[in-house]
Amino acid sequence: MACERCRWQVRSLVQVASTARAAATRTTTTTTLTTRTSAPTTTKHHALLSPRTPSSWAQQHQHRWFSGTAEKRILGMGGSLAESYRVLGASERLYKVCSRAADYHITEEARKKDEVERLEDGEELGRPADKNNVWHKTFQLHPSFSTWSHVTMLHLYLLNARARCFEREAYRSWQQQLVDHFFFECEKKMHLDHNITSSALRQRYLKDIFVQWRGLLLAYDEGLIKGDAVLASAVWRNLFKGSPAVDPRALLAIVGWLRASLAALEATSDMVFAERAEEILAKPVGVFWTRLEEPFKQGAAAAESAATKPQRVPVQTSSPKPAAAA
Repeated sequence: MACERCRWQVRSLVQVASTARAAATRTTTTTTLTTRTSAPTTTKHHALLSPRTPSSWAQQHQHRWFSGTAEKRILGMGGSLAESYRVLGASERLYKVCSRAADYHITEEARKKDEVERLEDGEELGRPADKNNVWHKTFQLHPSFSTWSHVTMLHLYLLNARARCFEREAYRSWQQQLVDHFFFECEKKMHLDHNITSSALRQRYLKDIFVQWRGLLLAYDEGLIKGDAVLASAVWRNLFKGSPAVDPRALLAIVGWLRASLAALEATSDMVFAERAEEILAKPVGVFWTRLEEPFKQGAAAAESAATKPQRVPVQTSSPKPAAAA
């Protein structure tokens, strides 16, 4: 376990160093090109240029990315090696919140005793890390790798949607770090929980998960644009595998949670995104289920009381017979 953790940290540091080196190379290249472009060629050439010509206007009004301005560096968000480490630490904290929602474990003791449960398709089932979590207890999802990965990707989708509001380089950094954390965890679960010791087999599974991740982004984006019915359909296909036995209230609760979380993330500023996102993702989905379940409980209780309540049978009174005529 310690070896896996060390390997994960080393790979994270290598990723950060590579990103910082690439950013430094791009900055140096841009500076060199700008210097060569702005260098005067001949005096005669400058004499022919009017102060109102496009070339002169472009030199006087040079556009720069906001990430390179002094204001953003003062705020501690400049494009540097320190910023890469800041994103690494913040993304790791947020990812832990995402992966904790439907986490599960398969112990080595259960595998040795051949006590690991399996579904009909051969998928292994574990034990939920939190037995009272809404995904396993209320929504009746199996504690499996498929459930954990799709619930985690659902949380990551929320972060990815908010990170798109960042500048291009910042968004790429956040997206890469979050995806790296997820795939490192996937490979670790394959190795430790499911005893997949073949590296080639793990890589093949990871490629399939990456394809699912790309398709999931498109499906949820389409749902956000076209409406709640399309979004619920995407959740049903991905998370619930298109099962006909799904409670529609579960789909409605998840869609409501997605909409509310996206609205809260949208209202968060870039400076406090990491702190506020952790609080928003930690809010339980069960709140939306409870709001939906209460009216159903009240309606069922009213129907039951109406069925058990004794009904009054109207008593028919006999009318007096008319007297016979004499």
